[in-house]
Amino acid sequence: MRLICLSLILVLSADTAVSADYLSAELRSAVEQLKQDVADQPSNRENGVARSQVLWKWANAHALNGGTLPVELPALIARVMGRNATEPGNMLLMDQSIRELKIRDERPNAIGKLTTDSTGPFAPGSFVTIRQTYHFGDMPMVEGGGFLVAKHFMSNQGLYQTSNPEQDNYITIRSSNHAAKFEPNTRALQGMHGGFRRGAPGLFFVLREGRLRKGDTVTITYGDRSGGSKGFRVQTYSNDAFPLPIYVNLRGNRDLYTLPLQTYRIGGGSTVSVRGFVPSMVAPGEKFDISIRSEDFYYNRASGITPAYQVSVNGRPFASIPAGKGSVTLLKNRSFDEPGIYRFKIRSPDGQIKGESNPVWVRADAGPRVYWGETHGHCGFAEGQGTPDAYFKFGRDDARLDFLTLSEHDLWMDDFEWKTLLQKTEQYNEDGKFVAIAGYEWTVKTRFGGHHNVFFRDTTDRKRVPNQTAPVLSQLYRRLANENDMKDVLIIPHAHQPGEYRMNEAHMETLVEIMSMHGYFEWFGRMYLKHGHEVGFIAASDDHLSHPGYSTPLPGGLAARGGLAAVWAEEKTRDSIFSAMKNLSAYATTGDRIILDLKLNGSPMGRRLPQKVKRRIVGKIVGTAPIDQITVIKNGSPIWTKDLLTEVSGDADVQRYEISFHSSTEPGVRDSPRGWRPWRGNVLVSGAKLKTVESPSLENRLSESVGPPGDNPNEVPLRLMTRGAHKNLVLELAEIRPDAKIQLQLNGATERPSTPAMYRTPARLERRLVEFSLAKLADGRQRDVRRVEQFTDTVQLRRIRYDGELVYDLEFTDTKLPRQGDYYYVRVRQLNGEIAWSSPWWVGGFSKRTEK
Repeated sequence: MRLICLSLILVLSADTAVSADYLSAELRSAVEQLKQDVADQPSNRENGVARSQVLWKWANAHALNGGTLPVELPALIARVMGRNATEPGNMLLMDQSIRELKIRDERPNAIGKLTTDSTGPFAPGSFVTIRQTYHFGDMPMVEGGGFLVAKHFMSNQGLYQTSNPEQDNYITIRSSNHAAKFEPNTRALQGMHGGFRRGAPGLFFVLREGRLRKGDTVTITYGDRSGGSKGFRVQTYSNDAFPLPIYVNLRGNRDLYTLPLQTYRIGGGSTVSVRGFVPSMVAPGEKFDISIRSEDFYYNRASGITPAYQVSVNGRPFASIPAGKGSVTLLKNRSFDEPGIYRFKIRSPDGQIKGESNPVWVRADAGPRVYWGETHGHCGFAEGQGTPDAYFKFGRDDARLDFLTLSEHDLWMDDFEWKTLLQKTEQYNEDGKFVAIAGYEWTVKTRFGGHHNVFFRDTTDRKRVPNQTAPVLSQLYRRLANENDMKDVLIIPHAHQPGEYRMNEAHMETLVEIMSMHGYFEWFGRMYLKHGHEVGFIAASDDHLSHPGYSTPLPGGLAARGGLAAVWAEEKTRDSIFSAMKNLSAYATTGDRIILDLKLNGSPMGRRLPQKVKRRIVGKIVGTAPIDQITVIKNGSPIWTKDLLTEVSGDADVQRYEISFHSSTEPGVRDSPRGWRPWRGNVLVSGAKLKTVESPSLENRLSESVGPPGDNPNEVPLRLMTRGAHKNLVLELAEIRPDAKIQLQLNGATERPSTPAMYRTPARLERRLVEFSLAKLADGRQRDVRRVEQFTDTVQLRRIRYDGELVYDLEFTDTKLPRQGDYYYVRVRQLNGEIAWSSPWWVGGFSKRTEK
């Protein structure tokens, strides 16, 4: 899908004239035959695939010539060419698309145009009035035609209503032709502007009386305030191209014509929090910038007057920032002469707004450094929101990433959009400062191979292999290898529409994505390793709002904060970072910039070492919060765990306790992973006084909350969600009696799917009571583990320290009997729930990758 917005270099118009010579003579002949064939006979199982092949070539040529395509046309062609031509619904939609392209090809002024009276910016979640006006072209609207007022599937905007002019989100329609009479109705729509995976009813204004023609206009008002409504509530996520899609039906049949989107800017709200960003590694005396970002409640960049800030480093005053300096402020050209780890804290003078930065490690030794990047994110070129410019600028200026890829779904992408993405990648790349890497997401269902992100070393004449022409994974592997030098291609599968872990092209597919906004999927990486594949681990966001590298957790499937890719590279250049990822010099984090500087027998992660009996892992872990547990995994199973937070015994007057919640996600069969597990209910403390309660792991402010206590100060409501994560509450208790207990009254709930499963429906979780006695905490902890089919849900209570460690020097030696090809990786979890996973090491055995 193409967004029409001012920031694009190429601005398209619904009135763009499409000349006959944009098609080659051969393709023109095929297109004219296609038009005639569809007029003579509807598409069916015998002719559907052949017709879709012509349509695909026609659509790309039309797009490259500046024409508008039906929004879902690329996805429709993928379904048909992916051997689903026998589905009657696909044939019907394909014929509708051919008829629409025929009109645009032959009568470029037939379908009218859409304009708007305002483009914002609007405050997130605010109530506004927006008018969109349709100006009729050469084609009239007859009775039975109308306008489908759609919504983007990922917007949390207000729900349209036409029945009560006093209530929110009241939508009206009027025409300059007073003889025209519209009636509100519904009409099903599937796709990014309707039901994403199946048809869902949308607001359809049907023309019951009159006929509208060239010169007439129709205005749709979102948030009509004339009857007392507060207006229309816009979404809470900042964006430079928030869409309010409208489709027009002119002939009174089933055909809906795409109107180029009018888009609106959603800005930020007032400052409620602050975040600092610094590079993870610098040399003594090396100059670097410190970025201070003011944020609103929804993690958007704040607007309005920002407060003053006091910045400290390692507890000492460092800098002052006056009020109103800007929502993103840079402290430029700072340095430290002495090696060490430095942590910045930021606070407003009244202490109401507090934040901190990731740690910066000043190291005297030369060699590779950790660079942070995003390999999986989307904008409005597919089913997301925002422009490519906004996407790259956010990653560079807000998230302060070192490298970034806009990996748009090929399922919705045409050749014009791919050409534009390559141009934008090259435009924003600046070796040494900010690296942009070309890529896209090959998007097929699990049974055909699952989703895979594809990356190229450079942008020179790079041609994607789309799912429309390579609908199964083996074809993707073969064509990428045949059309490129394999050292210049990287493939990364992900877990929520799982990649086929039984298959792997060893020279191109060297990393797997084990965490994103969809959840935590360590099992996915283990499955690749279990099948003998030599792959490293990486994480990403899969953000769809042009917020790469620092994404906003959403209600629904994308409910986690996005992960990050950490890469050990010699320099911040495209070639160096790409080579490091190809060589498995990378690791995954859930979003916090945790530093893992680890080696096994002297070799960095991602390497295969010669066979040795003694295997020793050493190195430094630099956390962003108190480190909870460090685990060494060998051949898929934990063999060593260091617990840094549990307090085995406690006799202090005031003690800290953590309640944690975890749900496993691995599928029992070749399927999509288990969905989100809601934890809803109350925590009740008896036999002690509850002094404070907080949730260090809470990140989704729209779907999660803890407290505050109600009438009973010892009772706290909670709303948390897990999908492989560990979410927690930390309670501070005083006046603890021997009979002290903590009860969890958990409500019944139903799992929330993200990607739909093929074999398993979401489970209903029964209401239950979990009770812990503080006097019976064996080794400082107690667990309640329940089975949900093949999955486990775990609730744990433990006593924890106040003085958690932020840095740990790891030394571990495996003394067990070795075997050829053993593999190891390290997992680090913090009190705030954030996790880092090293890429594996292999000892002995033989690599599947030979020199190419």
